[in-house]
Amino acid sequence: MKHRYLALLRAINVGGNSIIKMADLRKHFEDCGLTEVATHIQSGNVLFSAAHADPKRLARQLEEKMASVMGRKIAVFVLSPAELKAAAAHNPFAPEGQDKAQRCHLMFLSARPDAAHHEALMALQGRDYRFHVHGAVLYYAYPVQFDGKRRTIDFEKVLGVSGTARNWNVVAKLIELSS
Repeated sequence: MKHRYLALLRAINVGGNSIIKMADLRKHFEDCGLTEVATHIQSGNVLFSAAHADPKRLARQLEEKMASVMGRKIAVFVLSPAELKAAAAHNPFAPEGQDKAQRCHLMFLSARPDAAHHEALMALQGRDYRFHVHGAVLYYAYPVQFDGKRRTIDFEKVLGVSGTARNWNVVAKLIELSS
């Protein structure tokens, strides 16, 4: 039986770092024995099927493969389509029509942040950011008027865990592609 998954690779083709062609990325996934491999845009979103149902094992395998081809550690977050849909369902920032008034992002985290880190994050809310954490997902939104003008926050440092973020439009498209 095949299991469908989505891999979110951290910091692929962003800011001129860890540049990789999507055809090469698909081949590396296939080299790991994965099938039905497809990518969405250039930022490390890969849909695939696997013979086994162990997302943590798949993430480790993919991180090892990416480290060998990229020459540095690339964090890989593996989610099932159901997990992605559940994360989207808990978004408190009313993403419908969000392009008009606000931008919304989901950051998939390596673990649920502890209470002290969560409190430190919430203390950073203001006019330019709103936050919500549900399990191992950080939701953040900001008004469109702050595009390019908002504070830069190192969410990984503040939360004490690693993560990779996707905007709402990408999350919605990945749900559509994985269904």
